[in-house]
Amino acid sequence: MRILPNVCGVATAIIALSAMAPSAVAQGMYNCQDIGWGGGPPEPLGDREGHGIAVNQYSCRIDSGPMSGGVATGTVIWEWDGPNAVERSNIGVARKPGATVVYQGTGGNLALTMADGKVTGVTASGKGVNLIATGSAASLAGKPYAWTLKPTGPMTWTADSIEGTQ
Repeated sequence: MRILPNVCGVATAIIALSAMAPSAVAQGMYNCQDIGWGGGPPEPLGDREGHGIAVNQYSCRIDSGPMSGGVATGTVIWEWDGPNAVERSNIGVARKPGATVVYQGTGGNLALTMADGKVTGVTASGKGVNLIATGSAASLAGKPYAWTLKPTGPMTWTADSIEGTQ
């Protein structure tokens, strides 16, 4: 499917963020970009048209919430079926002086928005859990989170995270 190569990078980058929302009781805002080997079309799996996987690395500046001032990095794997993707793996770490959070996505979905056969946008949301949290972020350990994202440009997006909504 020709649609996927055009939006895979943006969509993958956006969803990659899904697992990195370590915010407790408050909402967190993440400004992210794709930094890895991804950005191209999904790797075809060969069993049917439009079925593939995409593996991407991402980095985010954390602008609000308990980890404000920190940086998060992670890797996400998406399974694509035409213009839709499901998060199959997402793990990362958020760091700032005096605090570290390791997070893991527990599910996410992405859908490309189409008009006249062209991709016009993407919607994505998901959830995850903070596996490890230390220092000033210790209260985030074991806390679930939910996220939504919004594309901001080529290979960039913002993600809002709300703790305790899973």
